[in-house]
Amino acid sequence: MSQPNFIEDHVSTSKFYMLRCLIAVAHADGIVCDEERAYMAALMNRIPLTEEQRATLESDLDTEQDISLLLAHINDPKYRSQVVYFARLMAYKDGNLSPSEDDLLKKLHITVVDGLDMEAIRKEAHDAVQADLQIHDITINNHRPMKGEHFIPWMQWLDEFLLKMGIDLLRD
Repeated sequence: MSQPNFIEDHVSTSKFYMLRCLIAVAHADGIVCDEERAYMAALMNRIPLTEEQRATLESDLDTEQDISLLLAHINDPKYRSQVVYFARLMAYKDGNLSPSEDDLLKKLHITVVDGLDMEAIRKEAHDAVQADLQIHDITINNHRPMKGEHFIPWMQWLDEFLLKMGIDLLRD
């Protein structure tokens, strides 16, 4: 079985449309300033864009696009969450958040989180952090056998796995 390639050798559709959304945010106040252009140029130079993608982004810098149409192409949850963060950075690039940029950011945030169960996401994140903290505390406090004549490596893995599932076999 071959190993997956973790080095990104192309820009996915979701990432590409996230970049297009950032440019749409730059247009929100009616002016794409030098700082916004420099920011996009730096991003475009760091990622492996095709010539067609590069041409589209450069065209977008000159011609405003409808962000709601662009956002519909971002299907990867990673990029849907990142678009809000990077859009906020873009909106502040010129040192001023205009009312139109602020409105666009609010709409973007609402659109991105629409349909998400935020309570479930918060609970899942909380539970994951608690499980990691529990494993960390146990390891640091040496409450679990991690070495010595009775230590078996797969038992440590099993113990950590069960703790993540909420099962503590060594609980008092």
